[in-house]
Amino acid sequence: MRALLVALVSLAACDDPKTPTPEQRASLRVPLPDGWRAAAMSGGLQVGPQGRVVLQLESTTRPLPDAATFLHALEAEGVEVLQKESVDTFVGARYSVSGEGTRRDAFVGVRQTGPRTIWCSTTASAKRDEVEAAMTVCRSLSWEG
Repeated sequence: MRALLVALVSLAACDDPKTPTPEQRASLRVPLPDGWRAAAMSGGLQVGPQGRVVLQLESTTRPLPDAATFLHALEAEGVEVLQKESVDTFVGARYSVSGEGTRRDAFVGVRQTGPRTIWCSTTASAKRDEVEAAMTVCRSLSWEG
């Protein structure tokens, strides 16, 4: 739990670590499914079941992107969008990727919470049920402090 708290504080401070701000005393709350862990990386967190990363969270102070533009850019990549979601503080899509004779589900989303914009994306190792869990994690992010 202590490692997760350190990771969350690191995520909050990632834009400019040289300039301490009141924001650095706040934290991002990341509700993880049972058995999942979070580890700090440069600019964010890596999340997933023990020993695997299935979701990456990257923090920025940029505004939430326009939903239509975000979804259009994804569709322009030639993926099959399976599910779209857009509300005031979240835009995301679950999609299907084909390659090398295989097909897998993936997710990319952006959540605005507090002063932060968090980009969420699944990794190639995410299984179908983990993609669903990753969507829930991204949707449920909250800012405390």
